[in-house]
This record gives sequence, C-alpha cells and structure tokens, in this order.
Amino acid sequence: MAEKYRASIISHTHWDREWYLPFQTYRMRLVGLMDELIETMETDLRYKHFNFDGQAILFKDYLEIRPENEERLRALCQAGRISAGPFYVQPDESLPGGETHVRNFLLGMKVAAQWGPVLESGYVIDVFGHISQWPQILRGLGIDNAI
Repeated sequence: MAEKYRASIISHTHWDREWYLPFQTYRMRLVGLMDELIETMETDLRYKHFNFDGQAILFKDYLEIRPENEERLRALCQAGRISAGPFYVQPDESLPGGETHVRNFLLGMKVAAQWGPVLESGYVIDVFGHISQWPQILRGLGIDNAI
C-alpha cells in the first residue's frame, strides 16, 4: 500500500534590502509585491497567510512609499494573515557578534508586535552556513525552532 504524504506550502518571500542592486531598486520591487499582496488577500479569502522573511523592517520600507495603505496592512497583520519578525532586519550570522543578534531580535519583536502576531521561529534563511552558537542564541531568546 502506498504511503500518503501531506505537504504544506508556505507563501513567503526572501527579501534582501540591498545586495547587488541599490536599496531603492529593491524597495520599488517590495512596493509592487506588497500592493499586489494586500489586494489579493483582501479579495481572495482562500489566500490564508504570508510570511515576510523573518523581518519587521519591510513594513517601514513599504509605508514610507505607501502610507495610505497602513490600515489595510495592519488589518491583515492583526488577523494573523501576514506575519513578520522576529528580527528587525534579516540577520547575517557570520558578521556581527551575539549581542547584535540579540538587539536585532528585541527590536524586531517590538516592531512586529505593533502589527500583529509575531513569527515565533528562528527564520534565518540567507546564510552560508550557521554559526555554532546560533541554537544557543535562539534558545536564549525563547525560540525553540528554526527555519
């Protein structure tokens, strides 16, 4: 008898604020993505959830261009349909020290909580290997899982 498997698809983005293009180029792409996401989520209730790459700063980046959409975005976040955090910006594990990661997390949790439920996972995907202390840092922050 064939085994049955269940798969989940998690809508998300991996978002670099700047990498090989200038920040404003990436921000305009973010504005397009968020405009479409808000519209889609408001009109299609089958679209249950979207995760913003473990970062909270993306809301600020977006709203500096589209402040008129703050309440629409806030409503989706408070309904638990869009999540952000727990970090303020996507951590680069290899460059800063442990205190930087803790401060990034604390600020990210504070900012993301102003919007709605915070992603309670060590969402760290843009790395080229993890530092050996990462599980300790996450545990110290009260996070017992990672993506």
